[in-house]
Amino acid sequence: MVRKGSKKILLIFGLIISTYIHVASARGVFNVMKFGAVGDGIRDDTQAFLKAWAATCGDPKGIPKMLVPRRRTFLVGPVDFVGPCKATNVTVEIGGTIVAPLSTRAWAKDVHTWLKFNNIHGLTVNGHGVIDARGKAWWEQSCHNFKHQNQPGCTQLQPAAINFWGTNAGTFRDMTVKNAAMFHVTLLGLDGFEVHNININSPEDTPNTDGIHTQNVKHVTIADSQFRSGDDCVSIGDKSSYVYVRNCHCGPGHGVSIGSLGSGGTEAQVEEIHVENIKFVGTMFGCRIKTYQGGKGYCRAVTFKHSNFTNVLNPLYIDQHYFSNNPVETSAVRISDVTFDDLRGTTDIRTPSAISMKCSNVVACTGLKFNNIHLTPAKPGTKLVSTINNAHGAVLGRVEPPLVGLKAAI
Repeated sequence: MVRKGSKKILLIFGLIISTYIHVASARGVFNVMKFGAVGDGIRDDTQAFLKAWAATCGDPKGIPKMLVPRRRTFLVGPVDFVGPCKATNVTVEIGGTIVAPLSTRAWAKDVHTWLKFNNIHGLTVNGHGVIDARGKAWWEQSCHNFKHQNQPGCTQLQPAAINFWGTNAGTFRDMTVKNAAMFHVTLLGLDGFEVHNININSPEDTPNTDGIHTQNVKHVTIADSQFRSGDDCVSIGDKSSYVYVRNCHCGPGHGVSIGSLGSGGTEAQVEEIHVENIKFVGTMFGCRIKTYQGGKGYCRAVTFKHSNFTNVLNPLYIDQHYFSNNPVETSAVRISDVTFDDLRGTTDIRTPSAISMKCSNVVACTGLKFNNIHLTPAKPGTKLVSTINNAHGAVLGRVEPPLVGLKAAI
């Protein structure tokens, strides 16, 4: 028989244990709601997010986590989550929805970014949540909008939705990013980054809404993701090397592109770019390299492999006269060692040239390799052709349509 005093002691002990378990489970987890976030999608939660980030980044123990809970919508303005953090690895778990301000006036100082993670080692952002940039107001005033291109008052720059700058050894996975004002995701100035299971979604007529853009990066993997937007699914910019894009859906959009490179006579440094197992559906381009006239430097050691095209306008495309029509060429980015292997599918017959290698007249493309390529018209009865200019390489296996004008390897 248990006495009343003993029952009281057991009850108190149970409460102590329960409290300890609750505190232990919450240790290292910084819920934005605890820092003043409302989560109604109307009131501004920016300061609450910054306070939660300060606590997370300042925690030296274990793997601290900033938590954005499910079933809530958080209005957050332009914000920088800055490191370095005290812990070796940090997690931001986004279970709910983060929305951007509707008005462009919220970007009073810097229009380049909306959500930015800067100088944070070992960062993981995940959580199956949604990042909605609500970019309609930006699309309507963009100078790249063909409805009012370069009209007075249009804006050349719009904020990229989520940005990872200097976030070495980072990961971004299991998230949806949609309706970006410009780029959906940027990776800049980093070494070592993994992107997995990201869903990019914006209307196909939205200007400059690239899915993921890289610049000055090394050792980046982009995999198992879905891209539907108004521009490149993935755009690989200057000073990118050892970038791997694989197992992705692309379309609508402008394909997987390297470039544009060499703008304003700059020197490009791009190498070891490998793209494979991509499903291109209804895209304007498929596998593309684009450079400006007058550029310098190199783009080399590139592979496009094991991919399928469904009603794609320009499946294989090298364009060294990107937005250029000057008949006088002085220099160009040197493109070399590019392999096209095991690529098949259908071409939108509005462009009968299924393979276009429009290389510079002053700097030839060299070391091109073509193997096992089979492209057919989406509408039977249309003859497909290739367009080749100053390109040197080798045909290693069957290529359809034939490469008329490809010069011998040098």
